[in-house]
Amino acid sequence: MRVKKFLTAVCCIIFSGCAAAACPKLLYSAVNHYTANDAADAQYWGKTVGVQGVYVTYYMTYWTTNVGATPNKLWNDAKSFQQTYAKYGVTDNFLKVSIFSKLNWGNPAVVNQYITNFGNLAKMAKYAGFKGIALDLEPYNPAWGGGVGGNPQIVQSAGQLIGKAMQQAYPGMTLVVLPDVVHEYNITKNLDLASGGYGLAVPFVSGLFQQPWKQVVMGIENTYTAPPANITRFVNETYSNYASMYKGKFPFSVAPGTWPLGKSATDKSAVMSVDRFQPNIAASSKATTSYVWIFGMGTAWKSDKYGPVVPNFPQYVNAAGNACTK
Repeated sequence: MRVKKFLTAVCCIIFSGCAAAACPKLLYSAVNHYTANDAADAQYWGKTVGVQGVYVTYYMTYWTTNVGATPNKLWNDAKSFQQTYAKYGVTDNFLKVSIFSKLNWGNPAVVNQYITNFGNLAKMAKYAGFKGIALDLEPYNPAWGGGVGGNPQIVQSAGQLIGKAMQQAYPGMTLVVLPDVVHEYNITKNLDLASGGYGLAVPFVSGLFQQPWKQVVMGIENTYTAPPANITRFVNETYSNYASMYKGKFPFSVAPGTWPLGKSATDKSAVMSVDRFQPNIAASSKATTSYVWIFGMGTAWKSDKYGPVVPNFPQYVNAAGNACTK
């Protein structure tokens, strides 16, 4: 009997299969480092809202932005941000990079610039003590089709080299990729989108995943306002979408996203009522052991020049803080 209990405990540790598995950490997307970088901000996110990490924007605004190859003022600003937030329990922070300008896969010099820039960003993340990098692949501007040049082979090779540059610069980093580009491609491939869609995003991620990452997290968006019954299915579908890319290579987990507040960048009103948000985030917390992330459109989770948070904001905070019952 003792041997059986011992083996069960070992299996729980190795495979994270115990009923008492750790609760996932709660992330918030996103915080602008220019406007939310002091102790008051850190205390707000860590103690009032109660998150354990944030996606931090505008360090690398565009893929053509170079943060520098050696420590400089920007690197030290990032280090100060991380140290300040960590004092209030906000430890798992990620440098978030989005697609705010059109990508160009047809120009090798530009592609080489992407490779250099992401390698330097990873150096900065390591220096500053960030958990890693969050790569938002949603085409806010054309990136994976729509006149961006290249082809699947070129983009996959570029993804591999970008991944290599980051992983070699910061071997201990966690890479977050969002959204699930396989899912997004499947639901949009027959649509004529101004953004060009997600066609080349799939080979790009396949290239990224050819590195021995310490950990990769896929942040998914189809859980944003999903009924609880669908969330585990969406998480399992994402594991299935990437099984051939990650199995036997690196630890891989899925982080469900939730979108309760903020209808637009200047409208903080509810997307989901508290009564809908509570079971949504509870189901998301049950479906994973790594992270659950809150998408806050604009500054929906903080009062500022665009207005106050919703009157029942404490109820949303309470629902998020009590979501996990593991």
